[in-house]
Amino acid sequence: MKLINYSLKVGKKKLLENVNISFDKKYINHILGSNGAGKSSFAKTCVGMLEFEGKIEENQEAILIGSSSNIPAEFTLDDVIKLLKKKFEAQKIMGLYDLLKLNKVSKNLQIKKMSDGQKQKIKLLAFLSADPKVIILDEFTNALDKNSSIDLYEFLMEYKKTHEAVIINITHNLSDLEYMEGKYYYINNLEITEIASKDEIVAMYIRGE
Repeated sequence: MKLINYSLKVGKKKLLENVNISFDKKYINHILGSNGAGKSSFAKTCVGMLEFEGKIEENQEAILIGSSSNIPAEFTLDDVIKLLKKKFEAQKIMGLYDLLKLNKVSKNLQIKKMSDGQKQKIKLLAFLSADPKVIILDEFTNALDKNSSIDLYEFLMEYKKTHEAVIINITHNLSDLEYMEGKYYYINNLEITEIASKDEIVAMYIRGE
């Protein structure tokens, strides 16, 4: 996915200006920045929820997954699987099911009774069954316990090996970087800058640059 002469303004606040950068497939592309820098607003522009200036290329099949669940709370895992099988290949759905280790979740358990980690797995199953080409995670591990987060890290690291997708992870959780190697980007001073190493971007984030 490429940004070409991309600028973003929300209300009277200018967040990004004349950005030219690309995000590659087969990597976890981590984006960090201080609160209010424009991370979540940028994510919304990628899926057509906010207007911007310039161009975003190769984002036609982009999806945005946040920290809250938007699947009906009364649904069970079995309900979700049945609905997905009506729209997508059963083999693809069950492949994701296995990779997400959803066999550990009762198929009759309602989503409202699941843990936050289990809810995120159900959301991934639902969204990724469509085989999206751009996956944007916005504070996806926010409020998850360590074990749940590690499960998701392991899934994403395996998923990127076998799918031709751009994965962008917008986060303030430094554990995301610790457990998922990738590329690193920092939003600051109206720019998105690629940072050479994990250690460098962590130091920048801690200093609040």
